[in-house]
Amino acid sequence: MVDANALQYAKPDPQRDAADRLGRLHGALELKATLLALLLPGGSQRALRAYDIETADIRPAPSLHEHVRNLPGPARLPWLELLLARMALQPLGLRQELLQATRRIMSARGTARPIDRLHWLLMRRALGEPLVAQPRPAPSGDVAEWLEPDLIAIGTYSAFLSRMVPEDAGDGAVGPANKQWYAGVMEAWQAAASLPGGEPPGGEAAIRALSTLQTLSLMQRPVLVRGWVAGAVKLSRHFRLTDSAADALRLTCSLLDTPMPPELDRHFVTLEPAAK
Repeated sequence: MVDANALQYAKPDPQRDAADRLGRLHGALELKATLLALLLPGGSQRALRAYDIETADIRPAPSLHEHVRNLPGPARLPWLELLLARMALQPLGLRQELLQATRRIMSARGTARPIDRLHWLLMRRALGEPLVAQPRPAPSGDVAEWLEPDLIAIGTYSAFLSRMVPEDAGDGAVGPANKQWYAGVMEAWQAAASLPGGEPPGGEAAIRALSTLQTLSLMQRPVLVRGWVAGAVKLSRHFRLTDSAADALRLTCSLLDTPMPPELDRHFVTLEPAAK
């Protein structure tokens, strides 16, 4: 039995309070305010002003934003996925309004981050856009059996990921660890075909590469993802993924409809609502 006096004098736990509040969200406007808050880039005053404009008519938006700020990094993406699933039950017009507001906030900085592009693709998928690409049949995940266009797409998309894995390059050039990660994960593929260098591609080229990877067989996709994750863990401090790397890899798994490897899955936490 829960001790009422103990609860009264218990030390505040902002993370649990956040989970409790977010766990009770179902209204379209509250979901919109919270989802937009989860997508805000840290430290961007322009994006924050855009958020305030987009949520000006949503009274609980400031408190919901504060709850989101209290979430630990490994809990933010699981909450985004959960709340997107709830938003998907709302009428089409409200879902379209959310996507339009998302675009405005993502463009407020003047340039979209690589992680913004992955968030955008996830939102479109979660809110009802059908998947066009269909997996092809393939005998196995053996590298020698992959088509050259697939290998080129792997090189392009891996170079895109190298802006976030194993650490976030921000708006600057990729660092030594990012280049080392790319070289390591591409070693097996380079032996199978002559592939371009690791210069990060533009957003549209990355999306085209991802579209090609979405046609890979269900046996090939896990092979690809395991290589990305293992390479990231190997280069991470204390073998623990950064939040940016883990988010990019989890989003990629979602977009490829393939399970997360255990070492990636372990990075994330799902906070339960506070006991009553």
